[in-house]
Amino acid sequence: MQILKDEVKRSICTAALAEFKQHGFLKASMRQIAEAAGMTPGNIYRYFKSKEDLFGELLQPVYEELTMAMGTIKQEIDGSLCVEVKDHLSFLRQIDATLIRLFRESSTELNILLNLSEGSEYRAVKGDLVTLVNQIMLDVYGTMSEVPGMLSPREQASARMVASTIMESICLILRENEDGDMIKMLVDELLFMYSVGIGEKMRLRHT
Repeated sequence: MQILKDEVKRSICTAALAEFKQHGFLKASMRQIAEAAGMTPGNIYRYFKSKEDLFGELLQPVYEELTMAMGTIKQEIDGSLCVEVKDHLSFLRQIDATLIRLFRESSTELNILLNLSEGSEYRAVKGDLVTLVNQIMLDVYGTMSEVPGMLSPREQASARMVASTIMESICLILRENEDGDMIKMLVDELLFMYSVGIGEKMRLRHT
């Protein structure tokens, strides 16, 4: 009996993953999930209390891994004594590596988490990543500032803009590509372009 219940639950989760990938959390339909799983909507509610409960069943493991990894990176940033731009940018590489690793393990779940979770309890995940990248960029700009660590309002706004653009670009790459190697190449190229731009900014500041 337990084996049968597990099989039914797996069928529901498989159908739900496809539905959330296609429509996102807000527009996903429990009726459509039930139809794809070959059962009535009422039968789904015997296994999951709500759409939110089902969404959490699928995304919580990836969310916990991502949150733990980002927390570790934040601790390293807070405790770092970086003095060069390249040292600060190494933290971006860690975020890059974490996202690519999670994509290889759970590509659909990660894509839904970052791009299609609006309206759910996971809706703030992308914003949290932007905040973390913004912290890195503030450190980078602080290193380049005429008075180290003292940033003008324009520099603070620029750091936030760059952080938001980097994360939106990474989310776009994850959304439009399914091959892990291609994603790594594109994200590496993205970060390289930003590194070159920051290097040029430093060169101009010192000429």
